[in-house]
Amino acid sequence: MKRAFAAAAVALLATSSAMAADLGTKKPSPAPAFTAFSWTGAYVGVEAGYLAGAGRYSVPAQGVATSPDPSGFVFGGFAGYRYQLANQVVLGAEVRAFGVAPGEGTRHLIGVASGAIDSKWGGDARVSVGYAIGRFLPYVAVGAAVADQKGCREFADGSCFSNTRYSGTRIGLALSAGAAYAFTANWSARLDYTFSNFANRNYSTPAVLGGITRVRMDTHAVRAGLSYKF
Repeated sequence: MKRAFAAAAVALLATSSAMAADLGTKKPSPAPAFTAFSWTGAYVGVEAGYLAGAGRYSVPAQGVATSPDPSGFVFGGFAGYRYQLANQVVLGAEVRAFGVAPGEGTRHLIGVASGAIDSKWGGDARVSVGYAIGRFLPYVAVGAAVADQKGCREFADGSCFSNTRYSGTRIGLALSAGAAYAFTANWSARLDYTFSNFANRNYSTPAVLGGITRVRMDTHAVRAGLSYKF
């Protein structure tokens, strides 16, 4: 009986040793790879918001001026590219275009006349720098702004004095600040504020005293956007 128990113990020990050897040679399964979110990539998007203008319409030779405030809701699109550095700084370049649904843009000038400034569309091309905090990206941007500009000396009923119309495409400076949040690997939302400055420009308007109408316009726009990163 003792011999039988001894033989069984030897067999069990040999089996355990073989199993341990097999376990020792088996490689552990690799841990699942973790990929951190990156803002690098091209993107396109749409946005909407409100634009408030601060204008100045004047007839220098007559010594009169008024402050029309062209404003309205804006709707547009944008496209760009971002590159995230190893230190979490994010560099970017973007272009966008938008249309304006204008509100009131005239102010009393003199007598029964008003000076009008209107802007129907605009856009900008800008470069940006931000800092990635995971999926949250605050940023600032600077670039060139473009906008159409037109108007005239108006009667009380909104019709134009003959030969007082002016129009042109303006180039100015755009300064922006905002923040974006990526709620998936591809989709992100943002809130953006942009100040655009368009300096004085003289337009030839033969019917006003001196034949020159001078127009200046600044705009402040706040827009919410949704974009897709490729």
